[in-house]
Amino acid sequence: MSALRTIPIVLLLCSACTEGAPVDDDGGAADIQGEDKADGGPGIEVVARIAPGSTDAVLTATVPRLGYVFYASENTKVALEITHGGSDAKLDSLLKVYGPRLADGTYPRTIASDDDAGYGKLSKLSATIAVPGFYLVELTTGPASTALTAPAHARLKLSCDGTCETAQPIQPIDEGLKWYRRSAERRAATLQSYALATANLNAKVADGLPANWAVSLDVDETILNNSAYQQARLDLGVGFSPGSWTAWVDQRAALAIDGAAAFTHEVQQLGGKVVLVTNRKAANECAQTEDNLRSVGVAYDAIFCQTTVSDKNPRFQAIEAGTGTGLPPLHIVMFVGDNIQDFPALSQDIRKQDASAFAKFGDSYVLVPNPMYGSFDKNLD
Repeated sequence: MSALRTIPIVLLLCSACTEGAPVDDDGGAADIQGEDKADGGPGIEVVARIAPGSTDAVLTATVPRLGYVFYASENTKVALEITHGGSDAKLDSLLKVYGPRLADGTYPRTIASDDDAGYGKLSKLSATIAVPGFYLVELTTGPASTALTAPAHARLKLSCDGTCETAQPIQPIDEGLKWYRRSAERRAATLQSYALATANLNAKVADGLPANWAVSLDVDETILNNSAYQQARLDLGVGFSPGSWTAWVDQRAALAIDGAAAFTHEVQQLGGKVVLVTNRKAANECAQTEDNLRSVGVAYDAIFCQTTVSDKNPRFQAIEAGTGTGLPPLHIVMFVGDNIQDFPALSQDIRKQDASAFAKFGDSYVLVPNPMYGSFDKNLD
């Protein structure tokens, strides 16, 4: 077991550098897991913001790299350790510290790392912080470890001689999220959308509909409100990641969008079928989603979760063909969603077309407001 290393760290805002003892790592930026990560390797899954004290962690084959954010003021001496108590007996751990966090959300440099300076093959390091700000700790298995075949438990301890706590947010509030979570206007707009859908549907029934008809609804931000997940990610200073999203779905904690549950019951009372088309994954998110939907009182006759592609058009076609639902062929008389891609054959390209291209909206297409995220995020113009 090697001796505890103390690494003084001096970082300049213009360019990251070290002064004093060299850091025996690659000095690279934190590789944070996210939606657009394309290298195929598992990135750091940022899971919590920590203060001085102990945090229990579980490494798995699907999430082998965990990230924890902490704040440190100038000249604070920080010590991080994977403790013997609370950690698996044969664990070989690796700790890295990155930072300080930049305004673009990146942690540009590895400023300290340790493999086995602690008990046995556990990790232990210390550093003096020169630049106040937020730092990211990565906890993973050591380079000599074999691939994880069972969950590995570790207890991470943070100690500070100085200040390691602040009420300062990691990043500024997102205005779209703020509007969604705090405004009377969002509730009014959502209730207005479902009132319009209800009125239009009753009018269609009065005019006469085919014997077998249905309404297609999206789930996320159309029926289920996931703004608590969005807020939790903002509080960590990171965006969407598949792993964190699945963990949120597992909680079954999303609330119902105003007016959504009542509308689904109205569809069934009028003689129609409610079919949900969602890009939550069929393999590991669909059953939990159904539990969540039932818990908030949503009525539905079938649900299509994503199997291979996110494109919903093949699933719309399957509803009308009567395949994959256990239901007869259904004529879809209304689509409800929060994303332009929740409507047949539409994409963000429609924004460049004449107003006549939007003629079905307000009639058989009903849009529910969602400024937090969507296919519009990729528009460059």
